[in-house]
Amino acid sequence: MEKVSFMGGKGFWGLLPRFGALFCLVAVSAVILPAQSVEDRIAALETRIRQLEQELVASKGGVREVHAADGDGARPFIRPAVLVSSSPSPVLVPAEVAESAAPAPPQQAPATADIATSSDFEGLNFFRGTRFSGFLDAYYNWNTNEPADMITTNGGTGLNRNFDFSHNSFTLSQVDFEITKAVGDTTPLGYMVQMTFGPTADFVNSPDLGGANKTAAHFMQYYLSGKVGRATLDFGKFVTPHGAEVIDNRANMNYSRGLLFALAIPYHHFGLRATVPVSDKVTFSGFLVNGWNNVIDNNKGKTVGLGLSLNPAGPISFIQNYMVGPEQSSNSDDVRHMFDSLLTIKLGDKVTFVANYDYMMDRISGSHVHAQGIAAYLKLQATPVFSITPRFEYYADPMGFTTGTAQRIREFTLTPEFIISKNLVTRFEYRHDWSTEPTFSVSGPDDDPKKQHTVGVGLILKF
Repeated sequence: MEKVSFMGGKGFWGLLPRFGALFCLVAVSAVILPAQSVEDRIAALETRIRQLEQELVASKGGVREVHAADGDGARPFIRPAVLVSSSPSPVLVPAEVAESAAPAPPQQAPATADIATSSDFEGLNFFRGTRFSGFLDAYYNWNTNEPADMITTNGGTGLNRNFDFSHNSFTLSQVDFEITKAVGDTTPLGYMVQMTFGPTADFVNSPDLGGANKTAAHFMQYYLSGKVGRATLDFGKFVTPHGAEVIDNRANMNYSRGLLFALAIPYHHFGLRATVPVSDKVTFSGFLVNGWNNVIDNNKGKTVGLGLSLNPAGPISFIQNYMVGPEQSSNSDDVRHMFDSLLTIKLGDKVTFVANYDYMMDRISGSHVHAQGIAAYLKLQATPVFSITPRFEYYADPMGFTTGTAQRIREFTLTPEFIISKNLVTRFEYRHDWSTEPTFSVSGPDDDPKKQHTVGVGLILKF
């Protein structure tokens, strides 16, 4: 066997150049390649740290990433994140800006709590939207019959009219205070309290409990209102929906109330009332109450009322009311029916025509009785501050049902009105009443008790 010699051409010295080249390659790989790998790893770590810091900022919503340079400025380095804002969106700013920005001083709490949100005053929120108003009504009348008692009353030899009873005397008719909160889409609960003082309040409430209820005399209306869907429900004491005239003289065309107001319709009711607007042109209403002018019922029956209001396009509106129920004291068998019709025609803002018709029927001691009447008004608004309203009425009481005397009464009234200011209204008035029977108060045998002339002036102060 041939032995290889390391000393020959194919020996050790022959392979040495090859081993030297391999050694240099390994040495270079050991020096160069590992250096590149470390640098890449550092760059990867820096990238990963940035990602982690950004994830931390996003999770806390208040930390910003800040970069700065190292001492020799060779390359950037990572410094801890700096809290510079509570903004939910992370914003990258230089660290020197963050370090120079002084923290904003904390806002001081107000010295006192807001009354609107304080729990001690939460109950006052119920009164938001409440309206306070009222009026004062005074008059002076001269009766050409010059009745001896100076103050005449309804029925018998009285005036057959309401409230302006006094002759040749300056008289305060009523003082009125009202607290009202109307219901609406955002206010489902409301209320109305109307307090009235003076002879008018005493007269209106005198039938209730035989005039013994002195406290009730000062509350003309008091009821709660609630919004249920499109319907408005009222419970309590409220004035009647019947007739063209009301107790509140601010809404009337004449100063004195007419025959139909005094003789044909009730003043108020106590119970439940519902008003349902079907559209902007049609409204239904109904009520279930104790009766006529009764806070506490005077019999075992109840009175039912229905109403229809039509407001078609144009100047015409029409209201029809119907009421039925027992109204006599301690008598629930005899039932009273009442029909009340009201037609209004407005010709612009200058002319308003109103016609009112009332019919009543009942049974007294088993006998049928009835009465009916009609009233017509024509208001002419000559200027924004001056108007004049003539009124004519006819009332037939063939059985003495409401007047106590079988008669037919007519009256004519002429009322000039002056609006002195938005709060003060003055109405002058001439009125002539005449009847088929002697029914009016007189001062001597030469006076005619079948007729009556009055001249007066009324003053209404609104607030």
